[in-house]
Amino acid sequence: MDSISVEAYAKINIGLDVRGKRDDGYHDVRMVMQTIDVCDTIVIKKREDGIINVESDSDRIPEGSGNLAYKAAEEFRNEFNSEFSDEFEDWEFGVDIMIHKRIPIEAGLGGGSADAAAVLKAMNILFNTGLSRDRLMQIGSRVGSDVPFCIFGWTAFAGGRGEKITPLLGFPKVHVVVVKPLDLGISTPKAFNAIDNEDSIYHPDIDGLVEALHEAAPLNEIVGFMGNTFENVMIKQHPVIGEIKESLEENGAVKALMSGSGPSVYGLFKTEDEAKICAGVMAKKYKDAEFFVTKIR
Repeated sequence: MDSISVEAYAKINIGLDVRGKRDDGYHDVRMVMQTIDVCDTIVIKKREDGIINVESDSDRIPEGSGNLAYKAAEEFRNEFNSEFSDEFEDWEFGVDIMIHKRIPIEAGLGGGSADAAAVLKAMNILFNTGLSRDRLMQIGSRVGSDVPFCIFGWTAFAGGRGEKITPLLGFPKVHVVVVKPLDLGISTPKAFNAIDNEDSIYHPDIDGLVEALHEAAPLNEIVGFMGNTFENVMIKQHPVIGEIKESLEENGAVKALMSGSGPSVYGLFKTEDEAKICAGVMAKKYKDAEFFVTKIR
């Protein structure tokens, strides 16, 4: 096998609580995350010259070492060379990585982390290295805080700086409308900086959310525990986020919430028809936004 193609799935935050800042500069977070059926496609081909090359059909993401997919490939190679340093000379393989981008950038949907996770999983298959999922998650934690969850997927609690993953019972199989303002991108470091400068921040009940999922509670009960520490802070800076959230709920969403550090807002719907009707209304109202009608994986 000389090449492989894999899907890199986006995530939404069902719950996100930011706690104190750590000595290493990161923040302690308590999150419940869920993969959705919006994805990038990653194509990886072997090279024999040791070069890692990243390209994309989007001109909005870096194509070199600044891309998390590049960092993932580099960390994978470093892991192999460290593991087998007594048995082999350094393994100077290379790869061409092509990213077909569909997940919006700087949107709070984990697009870069999803790409990095897909690269790690794909290279494990392509080079027949047989690393376990836990081992891949350990490598991913050196690439980015959300990468371990994107390797794990489905529904999970993430603690620490995001790298400590605990599986949860699946979220109800609802349909999702995602709205991302086209002219607005929010970098995660700037969002954390905004949190640090707030005198008082909101802390959602993550324990209650985890317990509701553990007990397979109905959707109407689960949504009562959903919340995002970043949301109020980002709405203060970018009122359109709050307007989109309100519009989603006015047009039938059981619950609407900002994902990650924003600016994407998603609404949950019990049926696909309800989701499509809402998306149609929203598309007319917000012409400078990107829309996805998708579902929980």
